[in-house]
Amino acid sequence: MKLTTALAALLLTPLALAAQSSMPGMSMPAKPPVAPSTSLTITFNGSTTTFSIADLKALPQQTITAVDGHTNKTVTFTGPLATDVLAKAGLIPGAPTHALILHSYVTATGTDGYIVVYSGAELEPTFTSGEVIVALTTDGTPDASGLQLVNPLDVKAARWVHGLSSLIVTTLAPAK
Repeated sequence: MKLTTALAALLLTPLALAAQSSMPGMSMPAKPPVAPSTSLTITFNGSTTTFSIADLKALPQQTITAVDGHTNKTVTFTGPLATDVLAKAGLIPGAPTHALILHSYVTATGTDGYIVVYSGAELEPTFTSGEVIVALTTDGTPDASGLQLVNPLDVKAARWVHGLSSLIVTTLAPAK
């Protein structure tokens, strides 16, 4: 009888943990550590631009506060806006590029191969109140994963990319 109880507990524990992690107020499971990123490569319009951490530090810095969905703690991140980094790679925001931005999406990839997608408008301040940043520091110190893509408007941190290594801008052709 004890063996059956122990076996049931062993089999049900992952299910119980999964159920708890999806309950309101519960944090997401901890993300395993990723290899730190030391540069960010942007691909846009057939060109590739690579930014070192020093290059990213030279851009205007923003500080945002967000709740980390993995720890349920409020954290402060500092780094350039993603749109400022994209502008340095050629995707300059403004009225002349609004259509281009609306027809584009950005694929963000981490050093562990984790991939997320943002619409171009989600990153552009003239279309959103959010401030998606390429975080260089977390609570004032460099993060162990190097660069992070952080969106404080996301309810879950599922589209945050630890060890951010690349952003690829893809533009869809207008319908005919």
